[in-house]
Amino acid sequence: MANETLTAEVLANTVPDDKVGDEKEKTPRTRPHSTATRMPAAERRRQILDVAIETFARSGYHDTSMNAIAREAGVTKPVLYQHFASKHELFELLLAETGDHLMRAIETASHEETPRERVEAGFRAFFHFFEDQPSAFTVLYGSGLATEPEFRRVVRRVRDTFAEHLTGLVGNRNHDEALALAAGINGLSEGMIRHWMHEGQTRPADEMAALAARLAWGGVESLI
Repeated sequence: MANETLTAEVLANTVPDDKVGDEKEKTPRTRPHSTATRMPAAERRRQILDVAIETFARSGYHDTSMNAIAREAGVTKPVLYQHFASKHELFELLLAETGDHLMRAIETASHEETPRERVEAGFRAFFHFFEDQPSAFTVLYGSGLATEPEFRRVVRRVRDTFAEHLTGLVGNRNHDEALALAAGINGLSEGMIRHWMHEGQTRPADEMAALAARLAWGGVESLI
């Protein structure tokens, strides 16, 4: 009799499986909140680019995944792929954009009256650009570019554009000779910026710019 009473009590307090299902359905469901704030497509694209350059600079091209970029940007991978078809496309665009921004900074600064003043102003813009945006240096001059021909072509275009800009500072010479001389100044600036960044920017940007200008002007001055 005691066993029968116990069994009855257990059955009385047991909810049938179909009722359990009903109870679950009655429980209000909350939708997970998206971590990404809605913004216009152009703003989202800009935000992804800004996040991507920092991520690539930190981890390198090959060790950076689209998953990591999406996570850092606070978007889903489908949203990321709406803006960029691949990691390769995203990085190539960043290279081109960084090079364009660098050249714009140099050209904007190089409106001084004399050739020497233009050289000095250009170097100041060059060093301050990378002082303000160290990730841009890592992306533009990183070793990860060596294995990708498309990336090398973008960087070469940046160098060629800079060389063309410098030809106006080396006097009235034929174009080929002026380009060769400008390439030498270009190599000087790249070598000095690499040294400065790798040494932790121990000297002020203006001081580095003055040193570079003095060294470059030593060669340019005799040609004007």
